Amino acid sequence: MHERFSDRARHAMALANREAAELKHEHLGPEHILLGIIAEGECVGTAALKVFDVNLDAVRAEVVREISGGSGGSAHVVGRRAYSAATRGVIENAIAEARKLGHRYIGTEHLVLGLLRQEDAIASKLLRRQGVQPAVLREKVLALLRGSVEPTHDLAHLRHGEFEWAHQQELAKAFRSTAFWHTLILAVDSANRYGDGEVGPIHLLLALLRDDNAASRLLASKGVSVDWVREHVANGTASS
Repeated sequence: MHERFSDRARHAMALANREAAELKHEHLGPEHILLGIIAEGECVGTAALKVFDVNLDAVRAEVVREISGGSGGSAHVVGRRAYSAATRGVIENAIAEARKLGHRYIGTEHLVLGLLRQEDAIASKLLRRQGVQPAVLREKVLALLRGSVEPTHDLAHLRHGEFEWAHQQELAKAFRSTAFWHTLILAVDSANRYGDGEVGPIHLLLALLRDDNAASRLLASKGVSVDWVREHVANGTASS
């Protein structure tokens, strides 16, 4: 199976487990998953729900109210809770939704769709009561994902399988170092000099060596220089 949970989805599931622990529930149910997604907050799943004007705080409070008086378990259960049959159904639904959308990862958006398809679950009933319908949500999810990447990106052949597109944007925002961007500019320049259409590892290596930084000094101490790399590129013994 090629589908994999994204970082955000894994985090949401970890938070779901914590929610179950705090409620002293021995099993992890669909409602805990919804609580975990809401707790995760900045993800495609919650962004899609907000498009429907869903009040996540109100939904959270209602979920907790619905399940707190339920089958509370032992306070001594430690670690990951076992999945209930309904939770396994949600995950199977999420995998099916990801496949339907042509995605090779399982994100929080697929988990929300999986929850909606588990119609007998409290989480599904609460979301539907808020006017969230699976067919419309799928369109909202696709619109959000398309808006997060360049139009040339092919969502049917996701290149960043382990991560959600929204997560990729946040990673990009983290690279605010002037030195980092200078290295990238040099890498682009190296690619242009070789007439290559895309920046590859060799161009990044050349960029590091052309700059004065800790990495270039370390490489120089091992005899790796710009000329040495260029010679290997010219001889065809290095590939970008």
